[in-house]
Amino acid sequence: MPDTTLSDDLLPKYFFNYITDITPEDFFAMGAKAVAIDIDNTIANDGAFHLFHGVRAWVKRTQAAGIQVIILTNTFPLRAKFMSRLLGGLPYIANAEKPRQKGFQKAADLLGIQIGELAMVGDQLFTDIRGANDAGAIPIHVKYRRPEIFGYFHYRRLRRKEKKFLISKGHGDKL
Repeated sequence: MPDTTLSDDLLPKYFFNYITDITPEDFFAMGAKAVAIDIDNTIANDGAFHLFHGVRAWVKRTQAAGIQVIILTNTFPLRAKFMSRLLGGLPYIANAEKPRQKGFQKAADLLGIQIGELAMVGDQLFTDIRGANDAGAIPIHVKYRRPEIFGYFHYRRLRRKEKKFLISKGHGDKL
């Protein structure tokens, strides 16, 4: 269970509505050579085995620009592998234990880049964003599309804390 203390390592450096809104030019401007993507509520609904509209094309466009893409997720290996295949066989790290730094560093090492050149795109402040900040990666927050089904009450509580934190930092409109 992630530490839920509200500290500045929860603050994303960049905000976007959806992953498909981020362009290769955005990544270049951030100094990213690669991007790690979360699964749940970033490229697919919580627990789903199908992608949000436009994600396949976004991955292809991002890769065509020379930016490597890897899945970095806390989900189980079989689901990560399935989602990887839907996206053309992307490399993936399942059971990443975000926000622990180990998974982020493993992704950077696998892609042959420095951790500061890895952008992390995710919807959760307590795992994706905190982990990216703590590891030294580039934290990018996207809005979640619907409340989580699995662990509904747990995630409802975390989403309230996220909202309270972002409001306190002047970013209340970002969720």
